[in-house]
Amino acid sequence: MLLNGGVLAFVPLSSLATGNVTLAWDANPDPSVAGYKLYYGTASGNYGTVIPAGTATTATASNLTEGATYYFAATDYDTNGFESDFSTEVAYTVPITSSNRAPTLDPLANRTINESAPLQTVNLTGITSGATNENQTLTVTATSSNPGLIPNPAVIYTSPNTSGSITFTPVPILFGSATITVTVNDGGASNNIISRSFTVTVNNVNQAPTLNTLANMTINENAAQQTVNLSGITSGATNENQTLTVSATSSNPGLIPNPTVTYTSPNATGSIAFTPVALGFGSATITVNVNDGGASNNIISRTFNVTVNPVNQAPTLDALANITINENASQQTINLSGISSGAANENQTLTVTATSSNPGLIPNPSVTYTSPNATGSIAFTPVAFGLGSATITVTVNDGGTSNNITSRTFNVTVNGVNQAPTLNALANVTINENASQQTVNLSGISSGATNELQTLTVTASSSNPGLIPNPTVTYTSPNTTGSLAFTPLTFGFGTATITVTVNDGGASNNVVSRAFTVTVSPVNQVPTLDPLANVTINENASQQIVNLTGVTSGSPNENQTLTVTASSSNTGLIPNPTVTYTSPNATGSIRFTPVASAFGSANVTVTVNDGGMSNNIVSRTFTVTVNQVNTPPTISSFTNQVIAVDTATAAIPFTINDAETAASSLTLSGSSDNPSVVANTNIVFGGSAGNRTVRVAPLPGQTGVANIAVTVSDGTATATSSFQLSVRPRPAAPTNLHVTSN
Repeated sequence: MLLNGGVLAFVPLSSLATGNVTLAWDANPDPSVAGYKLYYGTASGNYGTVIPAGTATTATASNLTEGATYYFAATDYDTNGFESDFSTEVAYTVPITSSNRAPTLDPLANRTINESAPLQTVNLTGITSGATNENQTLTVTATSSNPGLIPNPAVIYTSPNTSGSITFTPVPILFGSATITVTVNDGGASNNIISRSFTVTVNNVNQAPTLNTLANMTINENAAQQTVNLSGITSGATNENQTLTVSATSSNPGLIPNPTVTYTSPNATGSIAFTPVALGFGSATITVNVNDGGASNNIISRTFNVTVNPVNQAPTLDALANITINENASQQTINLSGISSGAANENQTLTVTATSSNPGLIPNPSVTYTSPNATGSIAFTPVAFGLGSATITVTVNDGGTSNNITSRTFNVTVNGVNQAPTLNALANVTINENASQQTVNLSGISSGATNELQTLTVTASSSNPGLIPNPTVTYTSPNTTGSLAFTPLTFGFGTATITVTVNDGGASNNVVSRAFTVTVSPVNQVPTLDPLANVTINENASQQIVNLTGVTSGSPNENQTLTVTASSSNTGLIPNPTVTYTSPNATGSIRFTPVASAFGSANVTVTVNDGGMSNNIVSRTFTVTVNQVNTPPTISSFTNQVIAVDTATAAIPFTINDAETAASSLTLSGSSDNPSVVANTNIVFGGSAGNRTVRVAPLPGQTGVANIAVTVSDGTATATSSFQLSVRPRPAAPTNLHVTSN
């Protein structure tokens, strides 16, 4: 129920509702009470219907359902619209003025079925309203006491037939018992139900174990051990936990001996393994059995065929060792051994061939061999001036249609003669004193020959590291280019010879060097001045002094007369400053006064000049910000508020504004001069930008008057608007609520 103007929902009443009841209560002597209301509903403390009584102290509830119990409570409200709490609750049961005959249903026999049985149908008979003169519409329902075994049955029935049926299917793989209750209801207010129950017993049945089908296999003569994975091994039902055994047999153990089984119950997987008899071929049927140990329905078998094909035995050739030779070496001979047909009962004519993976270095070798000898040889000569590696493949072929070839490979490495590396000449370099890092590009870097692939290293050294330190080299082999970098020492000048060396890592003839001269010319050093911090002042501020430090000629060996000047980017705000400085002092100052009533910003630039022909000036810039004087924010006024105890005000609208600050950036705070009625924390703000709201909630059960102050701040200045909040008590609830007639 919602008070103070809230909506009340009305509950629809039964078409059989015919009862009425009148209730009364004592009048409230409080002169502010303006009227009364009577609330009722069908649950204690939950009143869905309201009857406005006006100034009367009685009210009648009509169209009540016979046999139902209703709960009543009354309230009163004052001239402010404040409604009291509920009165003491009164319960009333509407008398039943009519009688009903119970419907009928014949008894139902118990039933026994097997686990995983199909759909069951149970016929219903003797269904009536209970009397020939009662023509109610009958409804039939059915429930199961164990829906995990027998779900609630489906009902097939049309009123007013005297027969019908229910159907149900037991949950697969489960067993046990359930009580089925069938109920006929004639819709009457009482004596309207009859129920019949029967028991369904589901007997446990052993489920056959399971094993997934196995695919046929084809293997070659003399194949290695074969492993066949078994899957889908189960007891046949999730509620059967027998210990499973797996066995396997062969129909032809002279070819395939009985397989070895690997399995642990109750795993869903396992395997069998077998090896065909040496030199045997043909076929055998393998049968795999899973047995759950039950008295019946306890075995499943899967079979598959294994076909062993006869195959030619591969010829043989002993492994060949790798060899290393020098560039332009003479003819090489490699002996072959272990040549055979691969089996003592195979007498094919053997042929031997040899090929090179790199005939541009090692041509295909020539072969010397006569079948059926167990030995032979190959010969080759590396191509003149070639170096690198080649893979030689020697193949023996017995002429069979399959499995007729065996090959052996070995590597031939040809080492080359080293050529001197190369590097292009380097030009002399002239730079100024205190120059930044210098980069010199290197080109023409190579190993000295296109067939030499050594890793090249590049180094650089200085003849005068007190002027030019040894350069840093940037180079990655085998690139033809690279670079070196160096930076002259501060304030140094003169000459140094830089030597760059390329080394190919060879044992001899492995180095080339190039040299160039670096000349460092003396130059004037730029003067110095420390950075200057930004300055923030208020509008109409007095004269400002900014100290200068770090004023020097830039080098201890330069004694020029220094001059200091200062300028403003906005002379309408900050005139050009006055400079106070005497050379060669390291300090000085500038002075300025902002233009009256002006605000904004200006960049002030201070310059030191040592009078040199070049490189003679340094400048430092800082920003002067002149802030405008702040104007306080504004806030609209409030009207005084009156609310009932234990309620809060509505969201009270007001506006805020500020000349300099966006309304969204202003902050609000609230205070109460009577914290026993309103705590500061119960003053809550809402809204956005310039349109805001305030909501005030008094402390529970407190009445009285509090002055509420709302303050807006822009961070510097504030403005406050106040209003008076009166919290008044509700009227007392009506007393002596009682039933006067029905």
